[in-house]
Amino acid sequence: MQNSTLESPRAHILLVERNRGALALLETMLCWKGYRVTTVVDGLDGLEKFRHGQFNLILTNLSTPRISGWELGRIVKNSPASVPVALITGLDFGARPDHSPFDAIIAEPFPFDELECMVNSLIECRNGGTLEPNAVGSLPLEEGRL
Repeated sequence: MQNSTLESPRAHILLVERNRGALALLETMLCWKGYRVTTVVDGLDGLEKFRHGQFNLILTNLSTPRISGWELGRIVKNSPASVPVALITGLDFGARPDHSPFDAIIAEPFPFDELECMVNSLIECRNGGTLEPNAVGSLPLEEGRL
């Protein structure tokens, strides 16, 4: 499944999520905030979109079909592109693991305004902002639900 939304002056996000309901909800929310979003439900399709597209951020789930979000993150981080990758997961990783290919781990459930803040921080860092992506780290959110 691939779906590109309306053109936007804000950043272009690749969203890789196996759960079609969560995918549609996240896409709608991000588009509502003005992002351009390309969606896929499969990690290998996500990798192909990454290789042939121009993205400012990749948001992925861990358990995507064909290749995992972890493997997708590892491949992206080993590429010449400097695209931040964030993992959205319900698993408790605690602190961001040292061997993680992710710039941030976003714990579910989360309030959308905090996801938007994380997205903005990661994109700003990539574009020469003052925050370091690793300083964003894990976003342990307890209030609200997606």
